[in-house]
Amino acid sequence: MTSADQLTGLQDRLATLELELALLRASVEERLRSRRIAVVDEDGIERVVLDARHGTGSVLVLLPGDGGSTTGVEVYASQSEVGPPEVGVCVLRDGDVVSRWTAG
Repeated sequence: MTSADQLTGLQDRLATLELELALLRASVEERLRSRRIAVVDEDGIERVVLDARHGTGSVLVLLPGDGGSTTGVEVYASQSEVGPPEVGVCVLRDGDVVSRWTAG
């Protein structure tokens, strides 16, 4: 195989790879879906969590504290089994709701 043949083969493989990458990118952009997305800081600690499960959608922003404690605020919208949907904000400390506001 000559150098020209090798170069042509390499160019063909690169063109195929570029096409496959473009198709993959289009597919991901069209279909990327998740029930939970966590954004972590440089230490790997979850700081922002988007969640959509059990009829509730929420955005939780967390602040780590001393000794593993956490403080956070969560905005949520939840379908109710009885009555209208609930929309609200709650403050969390170490996983417990310490304050809550709901619309309506």
